[in-house]
This record gives sequence, structure tokens and C-alpha cells, in this order.
Amino acid sequence: MPRTAATPDSVRVGLVGASQRASAYFRNIPSDMASAVRLTSIADPEPTRREAFAALVGAEPELLDDGIAMLRDHALDAAVVTPPNDQHAPYAIEAMRRGLPLLLEKPVATTLEDLAALWQAEQARPGGRTVVGFVLRYTPFYSRVREIVRSGRLGEILAVQADENLGTGLTMVQYQGWRQDVTRSGGWMLEKCCHDLDVLGYVLDSRPVRIHSMASALAFRPRPESEQLPRFRRSAGTGEIDYGDATAKEVLREKVQHSPYAPSGLPDRQVATLEFASGTLATFTAVMAQPRTTRRLRIFGTEGLLEGDIGERRIELSFPDPAGSAEVTREHEDIEVGDSGHQGGDEVLGELFWHLAAGEDRVPRAGLADGIDAVLCALALQESARTGQGIDLAPLREQVFGTSAVTSTEPAT
Repeated sequence: MPRTAATPDSVRVGLVGASQRASAYFRNIPSDMASAVRLTSIADPEPTRREAFAALVGAEPELLDDGIAMLRDHALDAAVVTPPNDQHAPYAIEAMRRGLPLLLEKPVATTLEDLAALWQAEQARPGGRTVVGFVLRYTPFYSRVREIVRSGRLGEILAVQADENLGTGLTMVQYQGWRQDVTRSGGWMLEKCCHDLDVLGYVLDSRPVRIHSMASALAFRPRPESEQLPRFRRSAGTGEIDYGDATAKEVLREKVQHSPYAPSGLPDRQVATLEFASGTLATFTAVMAQPRTTRRLRIFGTEGLLEGDIGERRIELSFPDPAGSAEVTREHEDIEVGDSGHQGGDEVLGELFWHLAAGEDRVPRAGLADGIDAVLCALALQESARTGQGIDLAPLREQVFGTSAVTSTEPAT
């Protein structure tokens, strides 16, 4: 069925995957669009989940098993695709064929074959745009970091240190439902940390060209219960995701909590080194089982140092004395965020997508090329950790993009 043009008064939306993440997208419809956006169809293989989702968002959509048929045959103006990672590609491709504005959850795919198919479908789109759910790009924190870097105040950017460390709740999330199955999730770097890999390139306005990584499971390996940390035993409960909606967490959470001490293929720590096309070198560290969840970074420039913590909502800047004395000038910035999840990023992303779905000309901060590139980087990091070898990303990009691969993260226009 050909897509009919949406109007500001009516945006008919089809959802594939009645997930917690999808609930955040529908919870963050801007107030001026609230009466226009209508969830008319939900496709999910589990009847209880799609029924619970409809009740949660206060909609009366048609409830379906077959997402492909829904996207192909139903009267829709936009699509949201949020099933498990290994299922993203076929639904996204069908939405692209229809020319629908598409909000596609990260990671966009889990294999090179699916990435190439996505890119071909995007190039052949009869209309619409793909918005990838890289919500960190929409947070006030990383927006301000990018602004400072682009201002030139830090001088030439020499190196970056970044980390994402998971507290008890988010650690347990990695072992819930399908996420602990690497054949479905694509692995830890892909499922969880592609956010971080993407936002590094975003703030630097450059893409990685060479990477190396090490990973292992030091704590979370099969061991007797007497040697297991009590807070990570299966009986301890389930983890939490920062989507800002306690009701959705209870209604839509994955019900199966696997033990981190069972074989899974997931590491409990990983360290990566990345060289960017700009020449900047970066390290990224991800560690489970920490006292609290953190995302922090330090950016080292020739004229200044930036130190930031998104959880603390602060940025510290240090500048040397131009005359060469030991005096250092320090600046402190507190970052204001909204009430939505992901440190205020959910509402900013929602504002962009829902207006785009209504036919406005909005340019997403992360399009499909960015989503694909983050997957390539994550897959390469996992392969490097497996083999112990460094990896050049150019051949991987050529397999997907052909000769159109780019090194900038500037949004396409």
C-alpha cells in the first residue's frame, strides 16, 4: 500500500516490537503532537506484551503477529522498530520500501549482510528518513561537549579517555531474556556500548579507522554458588533500565533473568583503543559489577582539558597559562536536563522524530550511516578481542557502503 502523506493533525504509526524502549519513544511525544500521533498497529509475537503495551500507552491499535505484513499493507505514516537486535533489519527494510519515516532502535543490525541490505534499502527509499535511536547524541551533556570541542577552545584534540561502567542493576540487564544470547544481541559491545562508540565519533566529528581490543570474563564465569557475589545470584532480582517509566519497567521487562555465572559468551570487562581519521587516539573501558553506573570522559587538547560525567551532570574545563606559568584556569559547568530518561535525551529525540513523522523537514543527529558505522566498530572490537589482532575498518566499510564510505559524523542533509 502506498504511503499517504501525514498531516500535523494525524500521524498513523505502526510499532514492531512491544518493548520497554518503544514505551519511552511513545512517552516522549511532544505536547504539540500528542493529539496527532495515533498508534494504529502493534506487531509482536507475544500477545500479552502487545496487549500490555497498548494499555500502557492508552491506545487501541490493531494487534498483530506479523510485522512485515503490517508495514507492507497497513495505512501508516511512520514506523517504530524495536524488536530484539537480530530482527531489526527485515522490518526496517520493509519500512524503507514504503518510504516511511522510521525510528530504528540501535544497534541497527548484527551482521555485515544485514548492514549491506539496510544500506541498499536506504539508498532506494522513495521518501522519508531513518532516525537511529542513538539517544546519547540528543542529551544536553554530549551536545555541550561537542559544542566545546567544535569551538576550538581545547585546541587540537590529542586523545580521549571514556568509560561506561555498569552498576548492579544494569549489569543484571545484560543477562535478561535475549540479551545474554550473543547470537541474538550481537554481543556486549554491540548491544550496550555501540552508544558510546557512536557518541565518541559524534563529539570528535570523526570516525575510527583502526581499533584494538581486549576482553574477558574474570568474575562472571561458571563457579560454585559459594563464590558468587550475592547481589548477582539469580534470586537477587532483575535489573533496571533508565527509560524513566517505572510502570513500563514492570509491565514490559524481560521476565527471564539468567545468571551472570552461567556460560553466555559475554565478557564482564572490555578495553578498546581507537584511532580516528582526525588523528585523535581514544581509549574506551567498559566494566560490569561496579558500585554504580557511570559514563565519563576526558578530552585532552593542546590548549585545554575537558573532564565530564553525565551522571553527575557536570563538565570541568582546565586551561594553561598562555605565558607558560604554572597557573591553571578552571571552569565548571552544570548541565541542565529534562525529566525524561537517558539524562534528558529521550525527550529531545522524541521531539525531532515525531515532528519529522508529521512531515516536517527535520535532520536527525544520527542517521542510518551512523548506525551502520557504530555496528561495524563494535563488531570489529569484538573480533579484535577474540583474535588479539588490530583491525582496520576500511575494508569493513567498503563491504557495506562500497566506495561511499565517509570519515565524518556530520549529519547528512
